Amino acid sequence: MTSPLPEAAERAPRHLRAQPGRAQGPPLEDAAAAGLPGELTATGGDGTSPRVDVPRPATGERLLAVADTSHEVLSRVLEGVVAASRAEWAWLSGEDRARHLFTLADVLADHVHPLAVTRALTTGRPVAAGLAADGPQLLDAAFSTAGWADKLDALGAEPGTGGAVAVLATWRSGPAALVTAVAAALAAGAGALLRPDPQSAATAERLVRACSDAGLPAGLVATAPGCDPVADAVLWEAEGLLAVRADGTAERLHELALDLADRGTPLVADHGTTAVDVVLEGADLDAVVPALLAGLTDGAHTRPGGSRVLVVEPLAEALVARLDAGAAALRPGDPLDRTTRVGPCPTPAVARAAAAVAGGGTPPGLPAGGWWAAPAVVATGRRTLPPPPGPVLGVRTVRAGTDPRTLLEEATAVTVWGPSGPERRGWLAGAHRERLGLDSPAGPDARLDAQLLLRACGG
Repeated sequence: MTSPLPEAAERAPRHLRAQPGRAQGPPLEDAAAAGLPGELTATGGDGTSPRVDVPRPATGERLLAVADTSHEVLSRVLEGVVAASRAEWAWLSGEDRARHLFTLADVLADHVHPLAVTRALTTGRPVAAGLAADGPQLLDAAFSTAGWADKLDALGAEPGTGGAVAVLATWRSGPAALVTAVAAALAAGAGALLRPDPQSAATAERLVRACSDAGLPAGLVATAPGCDPVADAVLWEAEGLLAVRADGTAERLHELALDLADRGTPLVADHGTTAVDVVLEGADLDAVVPALLAGLTDGAHTRPGGSRVLVVEPLAEALVARLDAGAAALRPGDPLDRTTRVGPCPTPAVARAAAAVAGGGTPPGLPAGGWWAAPAVVATGRRTLPPPPGPVLGVRTVRAGTDPRTLLEEATAVTVWGPSGPERRGWLAGAHRERLGLDSPAGPDARLDAQLLLRACGG
């Protein structure tokens, strides 16, 4: 029987022992806190790869340049990760690897603030959400996954002899998901190669810096940003590649699975969250409305598959009126401002799709070149497409007793609100999916991802 993943409470990391009190100080964060250089390249890159400009979502202006790592450089970086894992890491005992990883979990507390500012600059995620939500999730993930290093036998796995896990990152990749993948690879005795797209390169670079600060062997965790398909094809065939972790659209993940299938390389795929809230008769709207508006403000950053609400007819009019009023009171703003709840969208395509559904252009008072969409609540129905990701909430009125299987096929996270509050909250997976007869992919599960990677890397 598989033992549960160690809980963070068993040995609290620094962020739970002493809060740094980030709420004090000026409301607008200094962009310099991210420590972004003017240019980012692969770990040990030689400067020969072409550069890609990365805009800032809030303004559309150039933020930094990122090297689109060539296949020659990518091969060298991967070889370095594999060599470091075999020479300096895989032979350590599980207890020693755990000790290093717990140190990393502790050191990451110093990187929560720079990471929040980095993501505000590169993806538009409000810095307040980065500090209040993403930071604790990041540290808990690092600490929790570290506990597997000396417990691999609970998974039926043995420490491997070294190699590398490729961790693909996009704007969808939260820091907690990336750290889970890196820590799982290290716990199993492998190294980690972060392969971010240009927009996510700064986040990956910050995580590599944290690994260095924690005293991990040089080259064990490296980054090679870019999106060159030729370089990726070389990576999939490389010796020493043990597994791949990736997120993205269903089409992208399907193509990646086909690319890896011939070689038999395991793929741990994060399909993202498509959230559905079901509001039944008797639900307390005073509790429902704030929760739905919180999902609206998070937008594509935490729900890249969009947000939908199914509400029974007796409650529909009152719920929609309250949601409309709440959305109208939300004002998009600079993601570096700690009072901002709704920042710009992470990509121009997301902004265009959300604005097309919500109506209107750039909200007043915001930079015209930014990737903005006003928060909105829109009606959906049998003949309308689901709402796009972004600050958009799609509401559909249903009759009481409607078969949920016809309405939840694309859902990966479901909350059911009834007379006693949220009756079921969390990922729609396992028994819930089987009971409802659903075939679509389950939502992201960091602990399951960690276990899958540990098994893939173990000898």
